[in-house]
Amino acid sequence: KEVLSGEKRISLAITEPFAGSDVAGVKTTAVKSADGSHYIVNGTKKWITNGHDSDYFSTLCRTEGGLTMLLIERSEGVETKKIKTSYSTSAGTAYITYENVKVPAKN
Repeated sequence: KEVLSGEKRISLAITEPFAGSDVAGVKTTAVKSADGSHYIVNGTKKWITNGHDSDYFSTLCRTEGGLTMLLIERSEGVETKKIKTSYSTSAGTAYITYENVKVPAKN
């Protein structure tokens, strides 16, 4: 509801510094907790449009079962840095770092 109303922003975080848009090479990991209630996410994403200003990130991660999309809320362990591009800075293109980010498994 918050995203659809424009109160909050979301971005699609797939591209990585060393894999580009080749999803087979994704290195960002999501490891499920022992009790299965959450994932711990670690990794980086690059060239993410609107990433600098986003509240949520639809993030491609590598899990034990393969590739998985997780909805990650901006929280402790999520850092974004604006990337200077040759086009408009209004795109908010970003480099995103996930460091031990706790994400509910239901996301």
